[in-house]
Amino acid sequence: MSTFVLVHGAFRGGWSWDRVAPLLRAAGHEVHAPTLSGTATGLDVWVDEVAALVTSDDVVLVGHSQGGVVVREVALRERVGHVIYLDAAVPDPGERAVDVAPAPVDDALLPPRDTVIPPRPQTAGDDLDDATAAWMNARLAPTPFAPSLDPASLGEPDVATAYVFCTDTPSAYPCGTTRRRLDERGTPYAWIEGGHDAPLTRPEAVAELLLAAADTKGTL
Repeated sequence: MSTFVLVHGAFRGGWSWDRVAPLLRAAGHEVHAPTLSGTATGLDVWVDEVAALVTSDDVVLVGHSQGGVVVREVALRERVGHVIYLDAAVPDPGERAVDVAPAPVDDALLPPRDTVIPPRPQTAGDDLDDATAAWMNARLAPTPFAPSLDPASLGEPDVATAYVFCTDTPSAYPCGTTRRRLDERGTPYAWIEGGHDAPLTRPEAVAELLLAAADTKGTL
C-alpha cells in the first residue's frame, strides 16, 4: 500500500480529486487531497501544507497543473517514493511559476505580489459536460499570485518521476512549456485522452496511470 498526496491546480481545491481518490482507495491505498491556502503569501506556505502530509518515504506525490510547482519543492525537501506530474507546470531550478509560460514574461507588466486572481468560469465542451462544469463553477476559488513569483529551489528532486499530459489541453497552457522541454531533453511521458481537468472528466484513466506509475516506480 502507498499513500497518495494529490495536489490540485490553480482556482481548484481538494475537491478536484473527488472522482479519482475513491478509485485509489479501492485499490488499497491511502489518499490525501488537501486544499491549498487561498491566502498564501508565498510558495513556502503551500509547500509546508503539503509537506505536513508526507509521513513516510513511500508517498506518491501528484501535482496537477500549478500543483506541479508545489510537489517539486516538496520532493526536494522531503523523502518520497515517487513524483507524478499531471498536465503540470514544472519550473527549472531557480525559475518562477510565471516563467513557465509559452512566451517570455515582462516583469513590468506583472500584477502586484498581493494580487488575488479570480477564477474563470468553466464552460462545457469536449469532455467537460454541463453538469461537471456547473459543479466546478460552484467551487472554483481565487488564487493568490504571490506563490507564482517565488523561484524554484536549485537542484532537482532525486526521486522516481513520471510525466503525464492530457491530449486536449491547449498548447498555451504552462504544461505545454513543460512538455516541449521534455521533448527537447528526450524525456519520455505518457498521455491521457481528454482535457486539462481529466481528474474530473477522465477519473478512471487518471487513476489507472497513477497506479501504474506508482507500481513501476515512475516508469510509464
